[in-house]
Amino acid sequence: MLSDVQLLQIKNAIKRVLHVPGNYSGGILEMAIVADYAIPKEELAENVKQIANALKRQDETFRNVRLNLIKWVSDECIIKEVSSLTALQMGRGFEEYERYAEVPEKKEKTVDELFWQLKLFYARSKVILVLTDGAYQIAEVDSVKAHLQPFLGRKMVFVRKGNAEKFSF
Repeated sequence: MLSDVQLLQIKNAIKRVLHVPGNYSGGILEMAIVADYAIPKEELAENVKQIANALKRQDETFRNVRLNLIKWVSDECIIKEVSSLTALQMGRGFEEYERYAEVPEKKEKTVDELFWQLKLFYARSKVILVLTDGAYQIAEVDSVKAHLQPFLGRKMVFVRKGNAEKFSF
């Protein structure tokens, strides 16, 4: 469960990303939420629900969102869905969690494949929120740096153990 301070920190990090010159200029906001399946289901669903509630309460920007939910199970299993903040507020989106909970490849996970897919499919997103437990590897630093350039790295907010931060090596 996230504290009020942690929620405020996450909201502020998202607002900073949106206010980068040339990133978001109004209209329908397109964003992505990456849910790391290394986090237990109840904790993950509750954290996403709290963040969705906090964003919707914050201002009008989050009233009309084109949301992509990315379920990061392993390098071989990254599930992409279209969702809504309202569905996440109601606790929906992780009903099939148990189906993927015992994936054998789940133990060793790298950000290389995730970042490549984010750059390939979600470059239009104005904010990419990554909820993770921090238990991932970086296989090739150069490829990760290449995936983060020119703009993906500025759009991402990592939430590790409830704290919002930029991705760092």
